Amino acid sequence: MAFVTAYVHRRNTRNVGDLASSPGDYLDLGPHRFFDFQDDVPDCRLAVLGGGQVFRDCVRSVIAQTRRADRRVVWGVGISPKDAGSIEFDILQGHCALLSSRNWGVPKVDYVPCASALSPLFEAPPPPRHPVVLFTHATKSDGMVRVPGIPERSNRGGTMAEAIDFLASGETVVTNSYHGTYWAMCLGRRVLCVPFNRKFHFFRDAPVMAGPEDWPAAIARAERRVGVLDDARARNLRFRDKVLNLI
Repeated sequence: MAFVTAYVHRRNTRNVGDLASSPGDYLDLGPHRFFDFQDDVPDCRLAVLGGGQVFRDCVRSVIAQTRRADRRVVWGVGISPKDAGSIEFDILQGHCALLSSRNWGVPKVDYVPCASALSPLFEAPPPPRHPVVLFTHATKSDGMVRVPGIPERSNRGGTMAEAIDFLASGETVVTNSYHGTYWAMCLGRRVLCVPFNRKFHFFRDAPVMAGPEDWPAAIARAERRVGVLDDARARNLRFRDKVLNLI
């Protein structure tokens, strides 16, 4: 066996949050290789699937692409309460040794926020340079109001380091990106989230929310969430210990 762990996540994407979601970028579970969900995974001791909003990708992968892995684990994936009651979830349960979700309050899984919180980029962020910054989703922002003078960056392209530097540059972060919201909370910035679907409603510490057209009037309501980074790191490390017991 050439390696121990296969990390399976979205690799053929320009979404900076998806690219940064694999625990394999932050934790050592032995010799490893990375794979996209479309790749067939060869013989290995462990396949780690996730994170990100990839519930159905994980279901397809355990049925077909990761059959040769001795054990399979779902790590920090966006699983909704509705998903947890589905036939697809039953398939995951039947094929995986451990299941975890980045969503709070989902039955039958461990709550494990996105592993990207383990990045050292959060340990010494630069100080704010702007009162407000806007971090947008590249394909979900057509209805977002723009305000002249507020710096903007999208979640498409670039590196996590560049995204974190931009988010940290704002005293307040306005964002309709899941990872923009999560990372800004991990940075301790005031956050105003502009959700475009239900996935934004499953943070344990819910951000203040506003609509895509009225967010400028709601900036003063943005709030910090204390302890998000420490909690996310602790939960990922506890889940790592469970996974290590499988190897």
